[in-house]
Amino acid sequence: MSSNTISPETLKTEYVSPEKCVFSLNSNGFLAAEIDGKEYKRVILTRSLPLTLPDEYICISDIEKNELGIIEKIADFSQEQQKLINSELSQRYYCPVIGKIESIKEKMGHFYFDVIIGETKKSFAVKDITKSIRQHGNAIDVTDIDGNRYRITDFDSIEAKSRRKLEPYLY
Repeated sequence: MSSNTISPETLKTEYVSPEKCVFSLNSNGFLAAEIDGKEYKRVILTRSLPLTLPDEYICISDIEKNELGIIEKIADFSQEQQKLINSELSQRYYCPVIGKIESIKEKMGHFYFDVIIGETKKSFAVKDITKSIRQHGNAIDVTDIDGNRYRITDFDSIEAKSRRKLEPYLY
């Protein structure tokens, strides 16, 4: 059998429980784990379903990207462990929250957004607006031409002027 052959064993997914998986920070401040008694000096966490179930089905991989297991629900872990998990995920999935849309202008096939994030004004460009804006319930994600994602967490709660600027592109 060649090394590229896929077998049922290579496709098997193992869920890890809090009893068999303990996270910590290594001496360099990176996330480490002990899974089923085996130590991993550095692990990487990725969300399997980042938009629909961001706190469930978290993949644990080693530094060579070999899958070590899946966390079914972050909430199953202790508060201390949840803080480590969420800290790691927040670094990987940084997504600024848009509080106000000042303008959206089209120029030569690109759409230029001027928004307010916290107290800071930010400008970014979107190439294909129909593919770059996704609505998930009342939340809206906008992906710019560099692949950065911005979020409006509650579309109904932003001011009416901002909603009117974005509404034509939602449908």
